[in-house]
Amino acid sequence: MEMSGTLQLTDLPEDLLLRIMSLFTPYDLTELGATCKLLYIVSQSNSIWIKHCRRVIHLKDIELGEFSNYKKLYTNLLHKYGCLIGLYQTRFGPFGGLTEVVYSNGAIEGHTWDLVPSEDMEAPLKCNILFSLKRSEYHTQNVCLPHMSPHHGAVSIGTKKDTFTLLCFNPKEHAQASWKDFGYDQEIFDHFQRHGHGLKKYRHPLFRQWGLNYHQQKLICLSHYFDFSMIHERLIFQHPRDIPELMPDGTCPKQLVMPGLFKSSDKVHGEQLLVFRYMKGVELAAFQVTGDGYEQAGQSLFEAYLEFPISYVPERHEFEDLIDSDVEEVQAPISDITSQTFTLPQDCQEDAPSDMCHARYLGYGNLRYPERVSINLIHVMVFDEDTVGVLWIEEESFTICKRVHQTFNQHHL
Repeated sequence: MEMSGTLQLTDLPEDLLLRIMSLFTPYDLTELGATCKLLYIVSQSNSIWIKHCRRVIHLKDIELGEFSNYKKLYTNLLHKYGCLIGLYQTRFGPFGGLTEVVYSNGAIEGHTWDLVPSEDMEAPLKCNILFSLKRSEYHTQNVCLPHMSPHHGAVSIGTKKDTFTLLCFNPKEHAQASWKDFGYDQEIFDHFQRHGHGLKKYRHPLFRQWGLNYHQQKLICLSHYFDFSMIHERLIFQHPRDIPELMPDGTCPKQLVMPGLFKSSDKVHGEQLLVFRYMKGVELAAFQVTGDGYEQAGQSLFEAYLEFPISYVPERHEFEDLIDSDVEEVQAPISDITSQTFTLPQDCQEDAPSDMCHARYLGYGNLRYPERVSINLIHVMVFDEDTVGVLWIEEESFTICKRVHQTFNQHHL
């Protein structure tokens, strides 16, 4: 009885061989491709490498850009830099910002989302391309502000791949281009370039003398104290399961808000980006994404204590009437808190977004000034699922926080 011959690779159907090869890692594919001509041909297949690209950038339709095939896209760009894709908080001295790293037509791009001074709280954030990583003849090319004022830079990835550093080789040009893009007075920028060498870490009296907003201060300091690097830390948003007393249908009770990105505005802090998170199951905390010359980016701006709801405030009152509010810890469910009428203190200069709020909580806020740090008694009000108000009792001011409904290229908040 004759024994059948050994099964050869050439005997396998092409589609079966492709499915088998798609199970291997990129490293193993390269090693297998070096063993024989058939495996080399199969290991180059676009149908295999596009799957590895999709695992990195989570896109169904992937444009190749200048790359001739998906293997080159993966090995020359995505293998090293694909891990960067996501949302980040930028750290530069006390200042900060929001950066989104995306894949776009054969390149990894860093998009900045900046606040634009506006009385409209719903005004969209301004987008610019901060840097671009794309294929050049021999290696990946790093360019700062590629569409505004191209100059050389580099990206260094942290060991845990949750941080990266943007190295800029011409910080003055970088800052000046951004300054012009926002339409700021060039005379001010030139004055600080000539006379600002004695700046003392973001708090120089010249800033107050010229009446510069925090974004202008940031851009001027960028050219003096850039130190050739901007650190970006991955910005993590909480899952709905972290919300206290999440409703059975997965929705948030009206007495709370979904965690996420918010824009705030008031006369004390100006405009800021905040990220709301729930802490310890009993606190709603707001952390600064942008920061300013006094408040470090990443620091907590305020915390509301959900166990201490305020149920009654006189209709006509002043700030000093709220200092000794009679508040007791409540064990009842948050969803049992009843809505109440809301009026701002008579000595408050701001306007309220509504005459009703779903809940009002006792809390504390953190204010930093050149001479001191102030821990301030506050009341935090939930007006609706996208609007939160903060009464700073001792500062006698009111902050309104509105959810950012920006649709980012690859992330939705």
